[in-house]
Amino acid sequence: MSTQFGAHMNPFVRTIAACALFGLASGPLTAGATTLAALTPDQMVDAADDVVEGTVLSVAPWTDDTGRVWTRAQVRVDRALKGAVAPAQVITVEAPGGVADAGAFTEVPLAPRYSVDERVFLYLSAKRHGTMYGTVGLVMGKFTIRQNPADGTEMLVRFTRPAGEVYDARFIPHPPVAERVSLAVTEAAVAARVELGWDGRAIPGISSDRLREINKLQPGVK
Repeated sequence: MSTQFGAHMNPFVRTIAACALFGLASGPLTAGATTLAALTPDQMVDAADDVVEGTVLSVAPWTDDTGRVWTRAQVRVDRALKGAVAPAQVITVEAPGGVADAGAFTEVPLAPRYSVDERVFLYLSAKRHGTMYGTVGLVMGKFTIRQNPADGTEMLVRFTRPAGEVYDARFIPHPPVAERVSLAVTEAAVAARVELGWDGRAIPGISSDRLREINKLQPGVK
């Protein structure tokens, strides 16, 4: 499963300096780095309030009081693997960066992108209330569900583009064969981790108290 979080990304993964402007350079992102410092699959599950599969219903920008553009995707939950959300529930997933209606845009290099009708697999971090989320580690916590052309099974693909470029999940490239990640295998791994619980080990950017709050604890963890 180690390739799950090293899945294919385009050359857009550069610096996270822009992320620091949004207060998003903690956790799996290391200040000053040029690539993602990947969490393990178990850490991704532990760090997430919810893990879901869903379908993107709409995507829209909004601009905050400082003039920075954000993007909000409305996602219908099709399957819930961790947390309190339920199938058919519609949640809002917010990402920093995007293109405003007037054409201005804010670039955040590690931000996930979304397109309507895209099927997604998300490691979610609750923001302000139960229907507003971000993704764990920005683009690290967002995958597109696509058909593997080699065998017809479903796979997970991590891919993003700069905010000023068109993003359409129908046309994202397939990862190299050796880096293709099975959806079914990932679902089983997530379910097993949720059932086993958190092992008590620290995860950068999230407090132990929070990890205890959102996870079952393994025997012996206090």
